[in-house]
Amino acid sequence: MSNIPTHPSHTITIDRFTFEPKALPEADGRFHAQLTVDSGEGTSRTQRFFTFTPLFQSADRAIAYAAQQACEWMKQKSLA
Repeated sequence: MSNIPTHPSHTITIDRFTFEPKALPEADGRFHAQLTVDSGEGTSRTQRFFTFTPLFQSADRAIAYAAQQACEWMKQKSLA
């Protein structure tokens, strides 16, 4: 487990994927958006972590951005 503090997030489940958007605080008080994408079970479980470039003034905005990226990710998966 990481010792990086994160702000509370909401888990989103779509199809076989579980998304967890998070806000990672920076030293200057701004926040990075991070998205964890989890799929599968047991030995076939896969986790992907995405940290996005924009910095946000609030944790809520960073989490909202990460949640929006989850929706975009699913759109791309459905086109594949």
